[in-house]
Amino acid sequence: MIVIADTGPINYLILIQEIQILPALYGRILVPVSVCEELKRPRAPDAVRSWIHQPPAWFEVRTPSQTPPAKRVA
Repeated sequence: MIVIADTGPINYLILIQEIQILPALYGRILVPVSVCEELKRPRAPDAVRSWIHQPPAWFEVRTPSQTPPAKRVA
């Protein structure tokens, strides 16, 4: 199974040293470039910034091929 993830779960799993749960459960994790950039920000915790500079093979950063249309809020 392939999972597309946002920053939150990745950030906290790194901090509690349980990031390996993701590939154990899902195999591959895909994230958009914006998630990778957010994990590299100066205000991100040191452990997170260190991890993202050498991510494992199961962690793939991808550029979306399409942007979903904006949703209208009534």
